[in-house]
Amino acid sequence: MKVKKGFNLREVCGEHIIVAEGDENIDFSNIISMNESSAYLWEEVQKMDSFTIDTLVDLICNEYEIDKDTARKDASMLAAQWGTAGIIEGDDIPEDDSTPDKEEASKVANDTLNNTETKEEKPKKKSFFKRLFG
Repeated sequence: MKVKKGFNLREVCGEHIIVAEGDENIDFSNIISMNESSAYLWEEVQKMDSFTIDTLVDLICNEYEIDKDTARKDASMLAAQWGTAGIIEGDDIPEDDSTPDKEEASKVANDTLNNTETKEEKPKKKSFFKRLFG
């Protein structure tokens, strides 16, 4: 997998948002918002020529207190969501079985983002995440 050219992470009013830059990527019908955890992963994979689920698992485990099985599940879900959103490309993008419709996905992502924000108050380490992107 690799990040599609022209999609960059920006912070706008305290929110992490993927911005499509360039005429071929302009589509204002969908705003891609990320929590702190998914934004961290996006910044890291943007530096790479390509990445895999294993790459995401390693990044997650190095940054967060999380076991590899949970990290793999979360990484697969995130990659599938990024693939569905059209911001990554490749033959090895997992299918997104986690979100039956956009309304439900948005609700789950917002609930998870709110839960993640309250956990981030701990000074020790950043909290792990269930949903990474909404």
